[in-house]
Amino acid sequence: MNKKRKNFWLIFFSVSVLSFVLLFFGVKYLLGNPVTAQNIAAYMILSLVFGAITSTLYLMQLKIMCSVFALGLIIGYFDMFRAFLGGRSGWEDLAGLLSLFTWMAIGLCTGTVLQAVWYFYHKFQSGKKE
Repeated sequence: MNKKRKNFWLIFFSVSVLSFVLLFFGVKYLLGNPVTAQNIAAYMILSLVFGAITSTLYLMQLKIMCSVFALGLIIGYFDMFRAFLGGRSGWEDLAGLLSLFTWMAIGLCTGTVLQAVWYFYHKFQSGKKE
């Protein structure tokens, strides 16, 4: 198994497992809600999606986009935990998950823009040399 494929699976499983653990921990312990089988299935699907996106970006050699997306996920989880620990108005769960998705989307969009800028900068520089 070559190194790139090995790292692909390492990134996929580490992001997926870490996402599942953070979601489970946040809802069960920080929010204090009971976790059902339906919740666990939703956490697994969401975690697998996050892992698939991150590892696919790595496999496609979009390192800037992959890094910024992962940073968006990290910030999203911290913001989700902050919302879970916030006031007890009854909307903490929705606000926390919404902030996670918002930061994930911000990370993906920002990573796309930065990756495009990097690509066009290098394309412009290589065209200048010829």
